[in-house]
Parts: sequence; C-alpha cells; structure tokens
Amino acid sequence: MGVGDPRNGAHLTVTDVATVTAFYAEVFEAVPVQRECLLDGRVLHAELVVDGHRLTVSEWGDPPVDPGGAGGPLPLTPADPHLLVQRALAAGATLESANGGPPAGVVFRDPAGLRWAVPGANPG
Repeated sequence: MGVGDPRNGAHLTVTDVATVTAFYAEVFEAVPVQRECLLDGRVLHAELVVDGHRLTVSEWGDPPVDPGGAGGPLPLTPADPHLLVQRALAAGATLESANGGPPAGVVFRDPAGLRWAVPGANPG
C-alpha cells in the first residue's frame, strides 16, 4: 500500500496523534519510526512508514486538515483492498459516499475524521 509521495510523504494534522497512529498501525500496518511526546505522555508528533512511504502525523488544536485537499480523500493502493477496508471498519472507521472518489471502491473516515479512498475495494 502506498500513502503520499515516497520522497516527502503525507503530513496529517489531527487532534489525537496516539489514537490515530494506533489506528494506522492496525489498519495500514504502519511502522513507527519516531515519536515526540510531552512530559505527561501525550504524543505531539509521530513519523510512520507505510509500505516504504513516510507518513507524518502531528497534533493540531483545530479540526483535522484533510490531506486530499478540498475535502477529497487521500488515495491508498493496498495489495488487498478488501482486507484493508475490513480492518479499517473493525478498527472504528466509518464508510462514506464515494462522491468524486474512485469509480469502483470505498471511501472511509478514520478516527480523526480524515477521508481515505481505496479503489478496487467493496464495503461488504
């Protein structure tokens, strides 16, 4: 599965880095590379690798910034699209309408409210 540009990677802003990175580890099989925490243990910044692509997740106090721009979903290209969607739904993702998304696929929201498109997947 690929996420973002392999050289720069995607940078996502969320309100709860620890919850979101746990979701990405479970669903996308992301491997943590670096974490920056406050003294109270709250995670402010984390870098993950997803199938060789870097994904940076940082805390932001406002609503999350959708990486797809203008409300569009960030596309994923997993080896097994159906399995990824099953894992996402089991981990708390919610299905969305694919308006403007892939012609045959699934769009879901993660716990941070960010939208992800999975071409070739079905919700069932």
